[in-house]
Amino acid sequence: MKPLFLLRLILDVLAAGLLLAALAYNWLGNAAHEIIGTGMFLLLISQNIFNRRWYGMITKGWREPRGIVTKVINLSLLITMLTLLVTSIIISETVFGFLSLTGTFTLRQIHASAAYLALLMASIHLGLHWSMIIGVVSSRFGMTAEGRLPTLVLRVVAITVAVYGVQSLLTVNVGSKLFMQMSFDFWDFQTATPAFFLHHIAIIGLFVSITHYGLKLIRGRNRRTRTVGHKAVERGSI
Repeated sequence: MKPLFLLRLILDVLAAGLLLAALAYNWLGNAAHEIIGTGMFLLLISQNIFNRRWYGMITKGWREPRGIVTKVINLSLLITMLTLLVTSIIISETVFGFLSLTGTFTLRQIHASAAYLALLMASIHLGLHWSMIIGVVSSRFGMTAEGRLPTLVLRVVAITVAVYGVQSLLTVNVGSKLFMQMSFDFWDFQTATPAFFLHHIAIIGLFVSITHYGLKLIRGRNRRTRTVGHKAVERGSI
């Protein structure tokens, strides 16, 4: 594993952890929420500096389906994070409170919606690169996922997490948050703090699994299509 890739992976994990923590607003309080959010954005800025070459390649690779999907997801995630950053600064009461900007209720709704959209988009982004991440981490720590039994175990785990993730979408009421609908389902952090984070981790796992296995399904169909095409050409040449 290259040191630079390991550093990027660590930054990704830290940023995701801070995003999860920031979602627990009613547990942390406003000051801690803003400090954690600021730390997350500093990490994301560092990550963008490491990945600055991507901006120079943004106009390339729009012909292949995989390249189109990847760029659309990355651009959507970038726009979502910028929305989250701008609304964070405007509605800030602690870190950027000295700016004395006026934050409306609508801006706070947009901020909350962008936060959950960022969670979903980041999960899809992770799913696009999941095979590479698993491969690199496995080689680094001498693990292997080859063979029928390890593959079966991983798929059972993925299905279990995905099913729990679907339930978590309903439990957390993600739909109302994304569409900025009024909701009075405040989480009881006094009795169910671990459950809050487990539900959100399951949601991440759900979208990682959908993206990862969706890509594998598409690749499998493409291989079969190419194989059938090659056989048809061979028959025609005989």
